Amino acid sequence: MKQIIYFLMIVAFISSCSTSKKVETVSTPAPTPTPAPAPAPVPPADITFIPFENFKSFASLQMPMKGKGFGNEINYNKKTDAGENVPSSRYKGGHLILNSDFSNMIKIEGDSGDVNIVLEAFQKSIFLRSWLKKENINEQYSDVVIAGKTCKRFLVTYGIHREDYSAEFYKFGYIIPHHNTTAFFFMDSGGISSPDSFEKDIEVLDSVFTYMIETVEFRENQ
Repeated sequence: MKQIIYFLMIVAFISSCSTSKKVETVSTPAPTPTPAPAPAPVPPADITFIPFENFKSFASLQMPMKGKGFGNEINYNKKTDAGENVPSSRYKGGHLILNSDFSNMIKIEGDSGDVNIVLEAFQKSIFLRSWLKKENINEQYSDVVIAGKTCKRFLVTYGIHREDYSAEFYKFGYIIPHHNTTAFFFMDSGGISSPDSFEKDIEVLDSVFTYMIETVEFRENQ
């Protein structure tokens, strides 16, 4: 009987000395979701582009070669580092002018990487100088963000409208900042554009230039 009493006393003592342990709940923060990659640029429909690598200061350049008024012609003076011929791209009689460093084509006073300064130089250059003396010139300039770059879009038009004749001439393109300079994508209407087709021509060219700017890669050491 004493053994039972001793046993109960020991159990009671142990129970009184035991401490309850508080279980702490540790919340695990939710993992930060990985942002979805930006969708790849989509080329304009019905226009065939051909990529060229290591051409002048372009590491990679998509060139429109056919479709919707585009064509091309071999230019044996234009080659990639690998010796591949780079055809000239044409649009309805005019040639696309593509230059990775606009300061090689016009005189720029100031920062050649500032699109506003370069635009001022462009307006004084042979590209526009004679046109801007005309009375019925129409100028449109705007900042457009493409692929994270604030580019300068320009459209300068000169129209002739008579009772028996009507035509539109235009100069259209983009000044694109990169590294410490600017690139130049430009189209000078090589032929007469009727008022009916003028807006469509600009729409096609704008989609092409936008895609080219989205996909172009420059060589940093040139």
